Amino acid sequence: MAPLPSVKETFARHHLKAMTADAPGFLLETMQRVGPDFRLGVGATTMTVLSSPEALRHVLQQRASAWGRGSTLADTRLLLGNGLIASDPPLWLRQRRTMQPAFHHAHSTRWLEVILSATDRCLATLPAGAPFSVRQAMLRLTRETIVETLFSDSLADQAEPIADAFAVIEQVMGERSVSLAKLPLDTPTPQHERFRAAIAFLDEHLFSLIAKRRAQVDPPTDLLTLLLRATDPETGHGMSDQQLRDELMSTFLAGHETTANVLTWAVALLGQHPKQAALVKAELEQVLGSGAPTLESFGQLPRLTAIIRETLRLYPPVWMLAREALEDDEVLSVRMPRGSVVLLTSFLTHRSPSLWREPSTFDPDRFLTDTSTDAAAWGFRYLPFGAGPHVCIGNRLALLECLVVLARWLQHGALELDAPDSIRHAVGISLMVADGLPARWR
Repeated sequence: MAPLPSVKETFARHHLKAMTADAPGFLLETMQRVGPDFRLGVGATTMTVLSSPEALRHVLQQRASAWGRGSTLADTRLLLGNGLIASDPPLWLRQRRTMQPAFHHAHSTRWLEVILSATDRCLATLPAGAPFSVRQAMLRLTRETIVETLFSDSLADQAEPIADAFAVIEQVMGERSVSLAKLPLDTPTPQHERFRAAIAFLDEHLFSLIAKRRAQVDPPTDLLTLLLRATDPETGHGMSDQQLRDELMSTFLAGHETTANVLTWAVALLGQHPKQAALVKAELEQVLGSGAPTLESFGQLPRLTAIIRETLRLYPPVWMLAREALEDDEVLSVRMPRGSVVLLTSFLTHRSPSLWREPSTFDPDRFLTDTSTDAAAWGFRYLPFGAGPHVCIGNRLALLECLVVLARWLQHGALELDAPDSIRHAVGISLMVADGLPARWR
């Protein structure tokens, strides 16, 4: 049984500082030196980092029942409760069965209408010629989209306070995601108090909205109504108010922050590669002219689709997943006792020179013929939405939103990036562009 390569500290706290400063970059550099799977000493902790397709397939698909979130999402559960993102079987399996119909592609027509409306409103408010943050604009757009998709116009008058509450949550969760030494969230600090107050504010509105919706005779056909009516096909049971709250909070958080970051990265990459921008603009002009995209038109826009998929390869929003062994297991013939924690890093998989030609190069052509985002179809070398039974339940909605938003932005104008050659990544809740990508709208 060969051990995994082990990378120990060279200088006291050296790895801890490197992980805090740039975890994706440091892990990528380590992978390039020692291979895709390794153990890494970080301060007093030893991390097991896995990125080979074989290891990812084992943990996420072949032995998915043996690996769960366990204690790795303790912080997240304060916010998301036992929502689909944070739960383990048997609750996770019951919730997945119950919720799956609400995310069926049969709802795509309504999703498209909501996304188009929100995108065109956003474009109408961009300050022509004046500097603005692309990421903040995308966050407003995707937040408005997910609010309307989930709740119709029920929370329209609370848009700004909700945005403020999520800004607090995203800041705290983002900082804690890269901190290896952190106080428990129940420790009374000003930042933790703001975090709890933001959750309490959102809870108040969510529980009130659930109660009102349950009492409505003819409610709107949005995701809230679909989830409220959803039942487990095996037991016939629906969701309690608490479980519904947890799923709404999970969908809200996952449904806008990650998508906003993917769109910001797509804009950044096109700003750095004007030839690709010209090619996709020509494709849009030929297929759509000035008209809005339809569900049918996306089959005629292979370059637009390829740009989104290549963006997801280079900058997968959920760049790393933590899994805890729920029972004894072996990964790559290495014994993993119950309680072992592994870090599954698709960021490394997507940039492995043994799996991809010129892996650090933005090259949408590699996705022009194969448009799948299914990990199994790619042999687990490409998994932007995870893999196995825990694959992202909202991946169709996320992809549709990315395609529609990017198409409309390219149709209506052009972005002039302030510093296209100095774009860096940063780690928050998901992988984002540092400094928000300042730009001007032309």
